[in-house]
Order: sequence, then structure tokens, then C-alpha cells
Amino acid sequence: MFSLLRSRIFCQNCWSIPRSIKLFEQQTIKINHRTLTFSALHFQQPPPPSPPSNESSKLSSLMNETDSKTPFIFSETSSKPKYTKEQTDDEKRERDAKAAWDMKMLRFTGYFLGIWLVSTVGYVILVWGSPQIDQEGNVVNDQYSHLSTWQQYIRRSFRGIIDYWQTIKDPTSDKLLPEPLPAPYQPTYTLVIEMSGVLLHPEWAYNTGWRYKKRPGLDYFIKEIGYPVYEVVIYTKETPWGAASVIENMDSEHRIMYRLFRENTRFINGTHVKDLACLNRDLKKIIFLDWDENTYQLQPRNALHRLKKWDGNDDDRQLLHLAAFLRMIAASGVEDVRDVLDHYNQESDPVEAFLIRQQKLLEIEEQKRQAVAASNTPVKQSKGLFGSWSSSKRF
Repeated sequence: MFSLLRSRIFCQNCWSIPRSIKLFEQQTIKINHRTLTFSALHFQQPPPPSPPSNESSKLSSLMNETDSKTPFIFSETSSKPKYTKEQTDDEKRERDAKAAWDMKMLRFTGYFLGIWLVSTVGYVILVWGSPQIDQEGNVVNDQYSHLSTWQQYIRRSFRGIIDYWQTIKDPTSDKLLPEPLPAPYQPTYTLVIEMSGVLLHPEWAYNTGWRYKKRPGLDYFIKEIGYPVYEVVIYTKETPWGAASVIENMDSEHRIMYRLFRENTRFINGTHVKDLACLNRDLKKIIFLDWDENTYQLQPRNALHRLKKWDGNDDDRQLLHLAAFLRMIAASGVEDVRDVLDHYNQESDPVEAFLIRQQKLLEIEEQKRQAVAASNTPVKQSKGLFGSWSSSKRF
């Protein structure tokens, strides 16, 4: 009995397989506004006969005309799509006219660029390649005067281009700062500081744009090391139109004496190097603070090495320690600050080494003070019952 039931269920399943396949083939899906049948995608069977006229009108009303004609399904036996959209003569003419117009504009653009390039090169050769003339109108002979005329013009113009490019890479002047003030108004030492990463941190937000965040202790730092303790110079790689107003708001008490920007740097191997030799100051009296070691590669002895770039952390106390370090140098009156910087640059963290030594000096001074106080304080000795107690106490 059980075997008969199993055979009946098996026969029913076998009978229902063709019917399920036929129903599956008739199912449709819609992808990107295109109605596709599973038979077309998987089985590649011929499409069913077209429906009657009333059904085709309903189908055309439900589907867009472009969806029904968009080529999407390809046959296994043919490389052409089943559905193609033939272009009319007007569309072909419009396409050809547009292509011809694009080629015409491209040709005119090439002509314009060629004329502009030839005119620019000719102007440079005629202006920069002409020989110099003195006040009396005579031609000044140079190293190219023995060559032919066209070679002279080309050589001089090429030399002029090289000189112009060099002026872009060099600072605007060999003396970026004016002459020192007369005594006693001129501070003994000059402190050169980078703005971004040392004093401020640039931040960008969608609703506010670029803003500069003040480092903790900035106001105290400027007050402690500003004029008249140091001649403070902000020497930054930022542009003047973006940094001048920021420095003005940062220095409310006007303790920063001078400001130098990107055009005052020397461009070397893709880096804006700050040449301290162009400051019109004695290098023995200059201290430079910057987190980027490439910026002081020309005068590394004048910089305090391995300074960490401030990333906006609110728990930072580096400026407080730097203020103590710089005031120590200013009060020492050393002849050459580079000797002091060389001593501390030997450490992995110069500022931390300075704090440790200052703490040891304070402990030594405290011990000396206690020893002096103990030797100079009189001790009252008394005999009798309270003699031993009075000798053990100091008043």
C-alpha cells in the first residue's frame, strides 16, 4: 500500500514538470523599464504568437515605444539584436551636420592655439633677445655679440627665460627685513616661527570653509617671547592674502614685528625653503621654529629639531614649554645661539630634555636653599627639663 502511494506521488510530480516549465517561461520581469521574459533570457525559445489586436493595444499602452524597440536581447545564432531602431534620413543628416560642425570648431581651435604660440615665441625672441643699449644709444656687447644675429636673439631670449624662472624660485629680495632698530630698541635675538602647525591648525568645514584653530597657550606664548624679549618674525609658506588677516587677529597686542610669506621663500626640489641668510640679521642671533625639517635645510643649526606638528589636540602644552626654553636663552645672553641649539638637538626630544634638566636644577637649588637656611638659623639651647626638646626644634 505504501509503495502504491509513493508511485502515485512520483507520477504526479513527473506530470507537473512540463506544466511548471511552461508557466515559468510565461513569467516576465522588468529591468530598467524593460519587460523581459525568462524564455528569452534562458531558453531562447521562439516567442509566442502575437496576441490579438485588442491585447496588443493594451500592451503598447502599458509599455513605452522606446522600451519595446531598445536592443537588449541577442540570439545565439545571430550577432544582430532582435530589436533594432532604424534611423531616418533626417536623423542621419542631423548627425552628419553635428559631426562636421565639431570638426570645424576643432580645426579653428587648433589654428588659434598655433597662432597664439607663434606670436608668444616671436614676442619673447624680439623683446628678450635684443641687445642692451646704453644711455647714449650704443649697443652694449655681451657674450653673444660674436654670433650671427638670429643666434644672438635666440641665445639671449633663452637666457632671459632661465633668469625669469630663477626669480620665481628665489626670494623677492636679498634683504627681507629692514635694518635693525637703533639701541636699545632692537632686541638681541630674532625668533623666526612658522604659523601653520606650530601656532595654528587649519581646519575646513562645509558650512564655514577654512578656519585656523589657536594652539593652547598661544596668547601666553606670544606675551612671553614677543617684543621686547625677541624680535618675532612669522615666516610662513602660506600666501599673504590667506595668512595676513589671520596673523593680524592672532597678534592683538602687536608683539610680532615682521611677517614673511610664500613669495619670500626659496623653491628647491618642490619645497618652499626659508633662507635665513636673507633676513638681514646675524645668524648667530636667529632661532627658527618649524616642524618641517626641509624648510630649514640651508641653516639647520639655527633650528630646534624634531618639533612635533600640532594636529589640533586640545590637551597640547608644547607652547608653554617652548616659552620657558626661549626665555632661558634670551636671559642667558649667549654670543651664539647655535651652540645652545646644538647641545639640545642631540637629544631625541630637545624640549623634553630641557624640562628634565630644569627640574633637576630646581631640585638642586632647593637643596642648596635648605642647606643655607639650616646653617644660618640660630638654635636656642636650654638646660634643664626641656633642654633636649629645644635642641631638636628650629624656630
